[in-house]
Amino acid sequence: MNFACLTTMTPGRTLTEQCATIAATGCTGVETILFPQTPLVQWQQELRSAVDDAGLQIVAVIVGGLALYQPGQLPWLTEALTAIHEVGAAALITAEYRAQDPLPLFPPFLAPSAAEGAQVDETLEALSVLVTKLGLPLWLEPITQFESRFWRDVGSVLAVCQRLNNPRIGLVLDTHNLNITEADISASIRQAGTWVRHLHLADNNRRLPGQGHLDFTGVLTTLQEIDYQGWYSFECGGMSDFVAEVQQTIRLLIAASQSI
Repeated sequence: MNFACLTTMTPGRTLTEQCATIAATGCTGVETILFPQTPLVQWQQELRSAVDDAGLQIVAVIVGGLALYQPGQLPWLTEALTAIHEVGAAALITAEYRAQDPLPLFPPFLAPSAAEGAQVDETLEALSVLVTKLGLPLWLEPITQFESRFWRDVGSVLAVCQRLNNPRIGLVLDTHNLNITEADISASIRQAGTWVRHLHLADNNRRLPGQGHLDFTGVLTTLQEIDYQGWYSFECGGMSDFVAEVQQTIRLLIAASQSI
């Protein structure tokens, strides 16, 4: 099992400090994020220096601030994905990420307009061409109804992947999100099958696995059933001592995996 940590949930004031902390946990990979206002050349330099100093591998970069339902996203997305390709990582996107207002408390949840959906589809078609040209892995993430009107379950993102039918494009699963969006987590993982390319680990409360109530042995069992070979990336916080808690979590996950 290969473990990574997301920098924005790792203690440290800079990428260098965060990567040093990630290395101290025993993780060998780093996942980070960039935004439209990120100065890409400076970001590349800082990230390369930080991971080299820590002896880590850059696994994935989340493209933040996305609104694929709005026109005009493609120029900066092209720059961002090219920069991600140049640092040797995969890119991770979702169609929309913002707090929903009003907050959707009960179904049926608000759906995007047909025009917005068509704009997302058009942008994804262009991105599919781009990642093929770059040779860049592009991972699409289902998200919750509290953060998006799009891609709010595994099935909807699986349908997108199957429609694009591009070997460079696959699914990200987030165990915290699965706990909210799926009726049966294991069934949804099996449904996604070989389209699953990356995994975000977080308990139901967005803390480290084992600090909530999710059945991670069940998750690991199902991942073995679909022959998942990707990274296990912590997108979560700890209770107090982050390094010690991540170390303990890694030991527990490895032991659980080996006992299956």
